[in-house]
Amino acid sequence: MILLHRPASGPWPTLAVALSLVMSACGASIAPSRIGPSTSATPASPVTSSPSSTRDEAWRIAIDTLISERERVHPNPYQGIDKATYLAAADDLAAKIPNLNDEQALAGITRLAAMPGWKGREGHSGIFPFTPETGTHAYPLRFWRFSDGLTITAARGSYEDLVGSRVTAIAGKPIDEVMALVEPMAPRDNPSNLLAYGPLYMRQSELLAGVGVIEHAGPAVFSVVNRDGIAHNVTVEPIAAADDVVWTNALPMVLPPRDVMWLHDSTEPIWWRFLHDSKTLYLQYNEVVATGSVADEILALVARGGVDRVVVDLRNNGGGDNHRYARLLEALQDPSIDRPGRLVVLFGRLTFSAAGNFATEVEATTGAVFVGEAMGSSPNLYGDVRRSSLPTVRLDVYIASVYWQKSTADDPRITIEPDLAVPYSSDDYFNDRDPQLEAAIRTPVGR
Repeated sequence: MILLHRPASGPWPTLAVALSLVMSACGASIAPSRIGPSTSATPASPVTSSPSSTRDEAWRIAIDTLISERERVHPNPYQGIDKATYLAAADDLAAKIPNLNDEQALAGITRLAAMPGWKGREGHSGIFPFTPETGTHAYPLRFWRFSDGLTITAARGSYEDLVGSRVTAIAGKPIDEVMALVEPMAPRDNPSNLLAYGPLYMRQSELLAGVGVIEHAGPAVFSVVNRDGIAHNVTVEPIAAADDVVWTNALPMVLPPRDVMWLHDSTEPIWWRFLHDSKTLYLQYNEVVATGSVADEILALVARGGVDRVVVDLRNNGGGDNHRYARLLEALQDPSIDRPGRLVVLFGRLTFSAAGNFATEVEATTGAVFVGEAMGSSPNLYGDVRRSSLPTVRLDVYIASVYWQKSTADDPRITIEPDLAVPYSSDDYFNDRDPQLEAAIRTPVGR
């Protein structure tokens, strides 16, 4: 075994450009710079050569830095994992570096960064090797894990005819086997959160090569079944991360817009609509921003009468500033709204970070009925991510710096399960149906 020298804690240099994907997932809004098209799809090594370090030393220094930065930044760096086990995994990876290519080393360090979160509460912490600085490449496909399988929801250019197809294999490996290989690299608060993050790591060509799904980064054969039930294979060329960030608007984990209410205006931070047929006040809260005026409007409308229920939709809400939802929380606690069956909350895998804090407080202080799928955030979680550079490789590690306890201190849960679980299929999505909202509207209202 090689024992790594672990440098004293201290600040490390950071890259000038923020990781827009992670910041979006945590609730901030960062518009990606528009970068010109890639001239080559040939993957670049993530290693940055340095006059003072060899290739192997560069990776070993990166591993050391990952450990020291987690110990410096994280309030409980070994939550969820035994310290000796974690350090032994780091030493084992360092010892193997001479026998690993850069793709395998990238997969190894990404997996190492995610290890403390395998038991949950660490959706903010990890390595997200998807940005232009890494020199990595992504397959120009977007995925969603519906109740009936992993499905392509968007595709770029010549691959657009794949939209709606279910993915059954990559490079001949069954998709469940592929996901089992990539998921250890993905941060997560809980298994629901992993439904959103796992496919992100499957999109990344170097990571697929690093875990042995494909021989080397580059084109991969995707086996799919289209919506007519016809199975076929297609070879997909990856594109540079710079192009992918522009194409996905740095949000590859979300569902592309559709002509259904919950996905039609999902980029608007907060809005509401009265559904006359069901006498439902539908509020979509997509980003944790100030809610004062909207909260006042809702209370005034309920006070006038004619509102049977209030549905708060958090399914698109990845977070924001958890100091800004107080007024809306107070409004939902008002006796005119907080009655049996009258307040319903929709949430799911993308309900994360500050949105999870909000949902946890709603659960604790109201009689709300929760509908959808398990929440992507933990009731108590580690957040307020900080970025640290791994100085000898073109990677950053993101590390939570604050423990947010919105439930009781002894709450063992890593998610909030819905009172009414409602599956969402690819047929629902492509036919613009919303069975989860329909179930919310059918919730019996007490008088």
